[in-house]
Amino acid sequence: MALDHSDIVLEELARLREEVVNTRNVSIKTDNLIKNVAAEVKAITERQAQTERKSLINSGFAYIIFVALISVGLYLTFQARTEKHQVNRALYEKKEAGFKRQIAELNAELGRWKQIERELLEFERLVRDGNKELAVAKFSTLRRVRFSGLLEDLIVRFKAEVATEMFQKGRDLYEKGTFDKADEAFLKSLEYDDKAEHIASLMFYQGMSALRLKDFPRAAELLRKALESDKPLGKDQTSAARYHMAYAHDRMGEKRTAANLYFRFFNRHTKHTLSTRAKRRYKQLKSK
Repeated sequence: MALDHSDIVLEELARLREEVVNTRNVSIKTDNLIKNVAAEVKAITERQAQTERKSLINSGFAYIIFVALISVGLYLTFQARTEKHQVNRALYEKKEAGFKRQIAELNAELGRWKQIERELLEFERLVRDGNKELAVAKFSTLRRVRFSGLLEDLIVRFKAEVATEMFQKGRDLYEKGTFDKADEAFLKSLEYDDKAEHIASLMFYQGMSALRLKDFPRAAELLRKALESDKPLGKDQTSAARYHMAYAHDRMGEKRTAANLYFRFFNRHTKHTLSTRAKRRYKQLKSK
């Protein structure tokens, strides 16, 4: 089935996918830069350690040679150098650990962007194929992305279209007498849009399906909702809903309610084909 404005939608998806790729590339470049800096810090740390060892050896020899002359002063100098080297080495190690954490965070972020890119490509394929139902399901995984709002209008339209398709499918199944499958389709339609323009008609067919499946309490409730909907039924469905709501209560053994509903029906619809039957059943219930 051709999609409305599909070229615009696909063009927008292509632009979004390009943004994802660019963001992923920036993450890769940043990752590489941090790795290079970390390597340099590590090299500096190793050179500092070598310098420290040489300094310690040289200081040791100097201490032996001049111990008799400046033992106290040389010892203090040796201690100061050692402490300085230790402080510098701890500083470099701290920086190296920080870079490692940043690299790990960037790698995790890079993995997330790769996953988003795959999901966006899959979403675009579903849009191209016209698979609205799966596209709506796939969108739930894209909601966390900052640009997902750009696709909201598309998803709202898809939901409305899928709801209409499920309603039409359920009505066709009802006409064929497959009432359990019809009921499933109606429920699916409600999942996608429970405020559609056809909601009253959907409740009517769903109630009639429940009636055929002998689920009379549910049938009565659905038919009542259909009649009370702010999106009114057509004339034929209204009369049918009123009669069969009375019939559902009748089958549940609720005689008083059924009698009242039959009475209202044949008074409102005096020329209806079911009017005579409703009047006869009303009299039977009243005489008991």
